[in-house]
Amino acid sequence: MNSVILMSTYNGDKYLCEQLDSLLVLEGHPDILIRDDGSSDNTIEIIKNYQLKHRNIKLIEGSNIGVVASFFDLIQQVDTGKYSYYAFCDQDDFWETDKVSHAIKCIKEYKGAVMYCSTLNVVDASLHFQFRSPYPEKNLTLSNALVENVVTGCTCVLNAEAFGQIKSNLPATNRIVMHDWWFYLVIVSTGSIYFDRESRIKYRQHGENVAGMKKTFSDIVQKFKKPKKSKYPPLLCQLHEYQRVCGGMLTKVDNNKLRVFIEILEKHKMFRFLSLIMNKKIYRQSLANNLSLVYSFLTNRI
Repeated sequence: MNSVILMSTYNGDKYLCEQLDSLLVLEGHPDILIRDDGSSDNTIEIIKNYQLKHRNIKLIEGSNIGVVASFFDLIQQVDTGKYSYYAFCDQDDFWETDKVSHAIKCIKEYKGAVMYCSTLNVVDASLHFQFRSPYPEKNLTLSNALVENVVTGCTCVLNAEAFGQIKSNLPATNRIVMHDWWFYLVIVSTGSIYFDRESRIKYRQHGENVAGMKKTFSDIVQKFKKPKKSKYPPLLCQLHEYQRVCGGMLTKVDNNKLRVFIEILEKHKMFRFLSLIMNKKIYRQSLANNLSLVYSFLTNRI
């Protein structure tokens, strides 16, 4: 099956060669479409040197618009008639040789839109194993997707139908939290999600990561102590954008759930909010994360 990997880069020269080397030995030899987000280091030079030897690498030199907008720009620019599967890639990880082919095997029999995603083998800067990210034991539904992102973009492989749904429902990128959370919201409403307990990616954690993997309750507590960066709560902003873009394709039940939840957040109805959580009308995957959701509500951070 024809497949393509979409990668966004920004000042990633430190680990980029290791990532590219792992992509170039993947089973099936996918095309690699890279959008650079205005790097000022040697990132573009590295990519161009790889292009001289590998015809399946294509580069878009873009301006600095941020990682979320950069990935959505890639989505708009890729030829959707050419590929059957679409994978997303960070600049600093390391992929196992069967990462894409295994994902395709998992979802190829599905009908309609389907997105593959998986757990992560989290490693340090030198690729030494640290821990496995948790598998979401609770159902992947809109009730979860409204308040928690369990999808990590660099594990995602979408079939053509799922990719088409994303491309047909593009958000204003300054109104959402992350591109992979948007994937979760769209596909949970329009298709199927296959979440793999196994991992075929070494997900590198280092000081320059755009987004890190929090693993303990103390990590979450430390996050609470950080001051709010905006007077506009990011989750509420994202929910409004989801309602604007995707409201027309939601079921009556899901539309009502979304409308009620937005109203509760806007009017800060504490008892109704707590009732939603206690009755599992909305939920995160763990007790610690549900507690963090309550804390965020009480401190106006969502």
